[in-house]
Amino acid sequence: MPRKTQNLHSLSRGRVRASMNKYNLFNLYKKAPVRYDGKTLYQQKWNAKAETRAYHGEHLTEKRWKAIFDPSLETVAQLDASLKGSKVAPTPMTLQTYASLEKRLELAVFRSMFASSVRQAREFILGGSVSVNGVVIKHPSFPLKSGDIFHVKPEKVLLAMGRTKPSLEKAIKVDNQQISAWNRYVKAAQENPREVWEAKQKKPASLNTIRNINGSESAEEFNKKIEQTMKSQQNDATRESILLKIISLGRGIESNGGVVSAETFKEFNYDNESNSNNAQKAHNVYKKLSDAKHKLIGEHNIENAAEFVNKKADDSESAADKQLARSVKQILRELQKSTWEAIRVGAQQQQSGKVLTASFTSDFVKSLVPHPALNKESILEDETLANIKFPWQKSLFGRQDPSKPYFTPWTPRPFIGAFAILPSHIEVSFSTCHAVYLRDPIARPGHSEVISPFPDHTHERAYMFYARKGL
Repeated sequence: MPRKTQNLHSLSRGRVRASMNKYNLFNLYKKAPVRYDGKTLYQQKWNAKAETRAYHGEHLTEKRWKAIFDPSLETVAQLDASLKGSKVAPTPMTLQTYASLEKRLELAVFRSMFASSVRQAREFILGGSVSVNGVVIKHPSFPLKSGDIFHVKPEKVLLAMGRTKPSLEKAIKVDNQQISAWNRYVKAAQENPREVWEAKQKKPASLNTIRNINGSESAEEFNKKIEQTMKSQQNDATRESILLKIISLGRGIESNGGVVSAETFKEFNYDNESNSNNAQKAHNVYKKLSDAKHKLIGEHNIENAAEFVNKKADDSESAADKQLARSVKQILRELQKSTWEAIRVGAQQQQSGKVLTASFTSDFVKSLVPHPALNKESILEDETLANIKFPWQKSLFGRQDPSKPYFTPWTPRPFIGAFAILPSHIEVSFSTCHAVYLRDPIARPGHSEVISPFPDHTHERAYMFYARKGL
């Protein structure tokens, strides 16, 4: 039977718990370093024991913990340190004081970030939502062994790692606040449409929803089409197509009795100073192939070009042919890179120009309609109103799917990044909510696999307390 929770996240007590609660994060942030000035050795050990026990196994009674405590600490010795002749960081052995707790199933579920606290992990286990090696285990203290695979139901993991689902009353309150803000925006747009238009024009292109000049599509849709066109053009700009274009330009000049020069390939410069040498590169490609009387000059089709570009050197080719292929392929790679960059810059200029040059029109105001405030009693009487759609969301705040116990659409719980620490002795798969318990946590030079917010000197005094009192 676990110890009852009393002021678990009290801000006045300031205890650090094994929990992802936001108040626990505040206690961790404001936690001052443990000081031992003016205290006897017993007082130091007692304070260290109180601080560490508040985090490690706080749900266990002191009697139960003393029965679990193992004074022999698991470490890894570096026996060849003296042979290397270099300094080795000391092994934080005392951080292993609470290592015997880490093999418990409840702690492993919490360390794997399948639960937001150890107590929640206990609830999942007791509720039959956790299995070990395919067998449902309902004992939170179940000891894991090396190679054990445990699994938590994804629904429970989403509940633990997701934002808290708001009550119906809170959702209605938030939505009414959003409705008030929307109605103020609609009123301002109707009274002064140009001011609202100019304010929206200053937003990034990805957030701009104003219709373009003819009102047929938004700037976001227009930019998306430009991006798709850009990717299509970059995919078409292969080395084979560039090679065929170079040969076609050169053969066209020669067939009319002209002389092929760098000016023939000036379109490869793309009106950019950084690409001003591309025409000369293209001329070099044509000249190399022409001087070598390569078959591509006479039969320049996509099949021959692909064969030339993709063919690997073999022993049957002469040294001159190998050198020709290497030099031409290198130039084609450079021209392809410049072509892709020119396509990207051109698309970017079109996107920016579209958003900045869109002319003002007041037609966008016609689609803006004020939204009536929600009535709590009506929603409770008629459940179909709970699926009401707003201009900014598809349902009530956080209740897109009322049957789910977590915030929908699912969003991660706040401040989850501060607690995103994965242990070294557990391999976790978040895509399937499985984890492998590799081994018991150990300590090695300069590192301990037991996660703790307290330094080694605090654990040292806590170990001294239990090594004497726990036997």
